Amino acid sequence: MVTSQERQKANMAKMKRIMEEIENTTDDSDLIAELQEYLRKPYSLSLKWHMIVFKSEVDRSLWYLEDIRKEEIEMEKIKRRKGKDPKEELNSGNCKFSKTVRAFKLDHQMVYDPKTNKYKLSKSGISRTTRENIFAIPKSMIGDGKLQWSETVKQKWGEDTIGKTELMERGLCNKKV
Repeated sequence: MVTSQERQKANMAKMKRIMEEIENTTDDSDLIAELQEYLRKPYSLSLKWHMIVFKSEVDRSLWYLEDIRKEEIEMEKIKRRKGKDPKEELNSGNCKFSKTVRAFKLDHQMVYDPKTNKYKLSKSGISRTTRENIFAIPKSMIGDGKLQWSETVKQKWGEDTIGKTELMERGLCNKKV
């Protein structure tokens, strides 16, 4: 018979596998629905605070993925309309520069250079058009059958003082019983 702990470990591993599949495919609507289903299940081994952070990071990643999906659809429309590479459309002179940057240099951003006193095009740290590592923070939180505070989460959310307090309270409540 499968215990609750074994089931939770299997669910966490399955969520991590689903996130990796979403990052590697464009046909992801069924995978997203399956991920949402696993998020609704109870995970008593994990601290409540870690679950709150995990769910908010998954929601943020899914929101980010929705933008990527829209951009992928736009790129496909442009390819079908023109029948050629969308980057060739950069030669048209009647479009705005900022629109061109957004449409074709999605992994770049305009940055002010104080030395030259001009704006220049700079490659941003995270590409907006790629799916890889969308779920970097949620995947880093999945530990050995429970959620944990990872280094990437610590960089974004800071030290885990709420989780430490919750863990201490759990320890006190368990000793009294």
